[in-house]
Amino acid sequence: MKKVLRKVAGRSGRLMRFFVWAASSWRLFRFLAWVLPTSREGERRLLVVYDLAYQPYSIGDIIHVQEAALALREIHDAGMIDFAMVYDHHDPSPIDEAYAGINRDNVHHYLSSLLPVLQVNAYLGSVMIFNSHEQLEKYVSDNKNRYVVWPSAGKYASGLYLNYLIFNEVLYGYYQIHGSIPSLTCRPFLRDAAFSFFYRHVWPDIPVTVQMRNNPSYGTHRNAHIESWIEFFNGCRGRYPVKFVVICSLSEVDNRLRECSNVIIAKDQHTNIELELAMIHEAAMHMGSSSGMATMAEFNDKPYFIVNTDINLERYKGMIREDNFVRFFFASPFQRFSFGQETPELLAEQFERMMSTVDTGKWWSPETIAKHKEQNTLT
Repeated sequence: MKKVLRKVAGRSGRLMRFFVWAASSWRLFRFLAWVLPTSREGERRLLVVYDLAYQPYSIGDIIHVQEAALALREIHDAGMIDFAMVYDHHDPSPIDEAYAGINRDNVHHYLSSLLPVLQVNAYLGSVMIFNSHEQLEKYVSDNKNRYVVWPSAGKYASGLYLNYLIFNEVLYGYYQIHGSIPSLTCRPFLRDAAFSFFYRHVWPDIPVTVQMRNNPSYGTHRNAHIESWIEFFNGCRGRYPVKFVVICSLSEVDNRLRECSNVIIAKDQHTNIELELAMIHEAAMHMGSSSGMATMAEFNDKPYFIVNTDINLERYKGMIREDNFVRFFFASPFQRFSFGQETPELLAEQFERMMSTVDTGKWWSPETIAKHKEQNTLT
């Protein structure tokens, strides 16, 4: 009998905490949150909840959430952005079968690959990991006056996939008001580290990052066609003052790439995720596979060309179709995705098109070298 009562009490407590969270989004509670004392800093924070029961263990999705957080921070006039990941300790694997191998013994290994991605948010405050939904909900209800919480309680409870919500509501609504979206900018020490890498390994050439996806078990249709890239790299040698910095895991490296004199394998220089994201952000342009790391290029003004995309145009608002290319409603004409397998001709054509926007004379000015030369080399 005691066990039954404890179980009922536990469920009742969770239900009460959930309703407190839900109520905090009502107008009265939102008004009180403004007039009553909140945090020690005297300002509300944005709390982003990433529920791994429904959201993937994906670098790209985390980057998309970080971009949404920047827009939401402005919309709600919030201060710092706190990030909460939550999973079920007993069953940490999400619905997506691609992550079926995640279990209670190895879940922290997979989480550790996501945490560095949070570095791209310049307003990041606290990072929290909850191994039960009850813990998260108690934290939210106990701190309701300190936070604007996203997603809302209803969307959290429904298990809605956040990516469509981000593009179709948060970013689309922000764009309609401002005519642009916030720039997702790496922290200054990472930007300096990226330029230091470029100075040591690329100078006097101009850096172009390339992601080479080669996953043998999942989404193979998005893998890079290595032969096309090698022919493209060789065709650029001696014609353009660039070096291509290939970003991928060591297991994805094709040894033929190391034979191209204008190609550098980033992992050969012991780079990590956050440095590679900063290099994508700081390079003259980005090219490559449709995959997680490439999403870093989507939210700034650098040219990019992503191949083998599987974007479902019916699920995203405002997509702009241009022949066999597509771009987001906020993207420039030099920020494109293409459908289908890449060819050397396609890569050369789009590269030349993007290269026409790069001011090669300004890239390695004395001022740039002096500022970034050896300020931050990550160790």
